[in-house]
Amino acid sequence: MKKIIVLIFAVSMVLACKSPPPPPPADMENPNTVPEIAVTIPELFSPDPDVVDDTMTIGIAITHPVPIKNWAIEINRRVGGQTGQARQATQSTGRASRNERNRRRGFFELTGTGTPPAEWKWNGKGTSGEMVQSATDYTFTLSVNDVFDNNAVYEGVISVDVLVIRDGDALRMIVPSIVFPANSADLTRVTEEETRVNTRVLRLIANALNKFADYKVLVEGHANPTTPAGAKRDAEEKGSAKELGLQPLSESRAKAVVDYLVANNGIDKERLSSVGMGGTRTVADYKDEEENWKNRRVEFILNK
Repeated sequence: MKKIIVLIFAVSMVLACKSPPPPPPADMENPNTVPEIAVTIPELFSPDPDVVDDTMTIGIAITHPVPIKNWAIEINRRVGGQTGQARQATQSTGRASRNERNRRRGFFELTGTGTPPAEWKWNGKGTSGEMVQSATDYTFTLSVNDVFDNNAVYEGVISVDVLVIRDGDALRMIVPSIVFPANSADLTRVTEEETRVNTRVLRLIANALNKFADYKVLVEGHANPTTPAGAKRDAEEKGSAKELGLQPLSESRAKAVVDYLVANNGIDKERLSSVGMGGTRTVADYKDEEENWKNRRVEFILNK
């Protein structure tokens, strides 16, 4: 008998969870307008890896004549488009297309009922617990629905500072956002938009290095050990960075970063040295098309 009662209770709870939300009050009229959303995002998110759950605060204000039913926040790495201080805000009656949303692997997602908090705090960690990447831009999307399902969407940008991580007696900065042309280390051969990205990212790196002016810096170039099918398939199966031609390229890219920092950001050349690691030390599966961008990175190891 007890088992039957427990089963009935469990079924009733499942049905309750699946039941639709209550309709709006009968005396409330549909405004047929979308909520007005105002969001304030800090100019630069500088989480300190040495501080547990160091957070940023995003201000949220909703103006609307009827109650808000629910909201959702989604944060993803930004790919393409303007970067830095650019902010984009849109309010519409629909979300991004299903194909567009399915194309992305969400970095962080959160939903809630009622009105979103006026001050929302985020520690820079994704839903899986992964930390944001240094000097990388992320899209911030807030979707709000009222009790009549009028939907508004705000889109903004979270710009992340360079993260300085303690690694034993050394300090380490891992930066996957410097843009190089395909198969080249020439930073002058990128597009105008990519040049703006690089200028901003390398300025952030220089600012971080200046905070540790008494440290020597080893600049490591890293590559993703992926090759096209065909002639180099055997080399790919062997996983040899030298055979794939990645080590000389990553070494040239590391040197290009050193030269840029010295010429454009005033970093003392005597502090800097460079080395190419090729694809010998990956941080993501090189076959994962959505994650292997992390392998193409420049690391800065700081030692006294």
